[in-house]
Amino acid sequence: MLKLSTSVCIIIFVAALFAVSIGAATYYHYGRPRPTYLRILHTHSSEMVEEIVAGFESWYQDQPEYGRPIEVTVIHTDPQTAFEKATTIFRKAEADVWWGGPLSLFEEAYNGLLPYNSTHRDDINLTHSYPLMDSSNNTPRWYAASLHGAGLMYNEHRLVESNLQIPQTWTNLTLQDYAGNITMVDPSESESLGSFIMLILQSKNWTSGWEYLVTLSALIETYDADEYDSALEISNDYLSLAVVPDSYAYERIAKNIPQIALTYLDATILQPDPIAILNKGTYIDEAKAFVDYVLAFEAQDDIGRYLLPIRSDATPPSEPGPFDPTFPAISMHNESLQEIIREYYRTWIAERHTQIKYAWNAIEEANMSSPYYEPAVGNFTYAGYYLNESEISAIYDDTDGWTNDEKIASYLAKWRDASREAYDNAIENAEKIS
Repeated sequence: MLKLSTSVCIIIFVAALFAVSIGAATYYHYGRPRPTYLRILHTHSSEMVEEIVAGFESWYQDQPEYGRPIEVTVIHTDPQTAFEKATTIFRKAEADVWWGGPLSLFEEAYNGLLPYNSTHRDDINLTHSYPLMDSSNNTPRWYAASLHGAGLMYNEHRLVESNLQIPQTWTNLTLQDYAGNITMVDPSESESLGSFIMLILQSKNWTSGWEYLVTLSALIETYDADEYDSALEISNDYLSLAVVPDSYAYERIAKNIPQIALTYLDATILQPDPIAILNKGTYIDEAKAFVDYVLAFEAQDDIGRYLLPIRSDATPPSEPGPFDPTFPAISMHNESLQEIIREYYRTWIAERHTQIKYAWNAIEEANMSSPYYEPAVGNFTYAGYYLNESEISAIYDDTDGWTNDEKIASYLAKWRDASREAYDNAIENAEKIS
């Protein structure tokens, strides 16, 4: 038998070792399933997002067209930061999906969002008044992942202790009995609660709507720094009632905190909470898959434990759900006027909060039969008479859609002077009443 030399054996061994290494590397690169990646910017509670992402990772690996692991990175951020990342021009985006925030920012970031026809597009019911997807082009650039609206969060234990009933309408909320028991953020400073002003104006006429907003402000001791603080005060037994975006209440309710609940009373304006794919993202196919998953029944039913789902077959966090005919949703008209109306609220109510509370207390203690009582009330509610809705529309045109800084400053100065004088007069007349 031919005997190989030691050097030849060594060469054969090295060659075999090299071949095995190449084979192993080839299998690792081509044969072994490798994870892909996805990065999500979101503005929601970590509990909900982690639950949805875990479901997506399992779903993704089970789908024949994907069939491999995916590693998802979630980045909690604020809407403005997400907007800036979506609209970056000179570099790739730091994420692939943007989930959550006001619709106005998604519309402003329109060119930074990728058009995509989701596989569940036809499952979305578009017969309702609230938008559930981008309809400005044939291919949507955003979809509603959930819906949200302003509601009243309440603590049943605190209400019973205070011998108070749960309000049944927004009008009930301005009863004197609730003074000192209500909290909210300044809606002129809040993207998520800003629609509350329009809600009240839409559900009442212009004059009585502003009278309501002034009166409600008088019953609030101080505006909260943010919506999370409002929800925390209710869930921690500090106060009885808070006007909040429903998502802040549902987040606390999902933690099974006893004695807290949410009601939309007799009206709310529902708006979409969008999800979109970033144009400059890296993992575009994975982002499309995630959007499809979020719009599917499975994910929507999970979202329904935390927020209002956008599918009628998913279970909402409270009844009636948004697609029930008895749900008290109303349409928001004059959306273009919303920014002006928020500034009007700021100058007539938020900036005059201390004056308003003082005037309200003086009027409450006054003799209603006095000839000074009616002028006191008239000045207190003058915000509803100083301008009417058609004049606000004219201001929109005069300021070039509320973009002319010089004219805007002029209107704000006039409103500040008029509001200060009105509340001063209300206090003066109320104090004349013996």
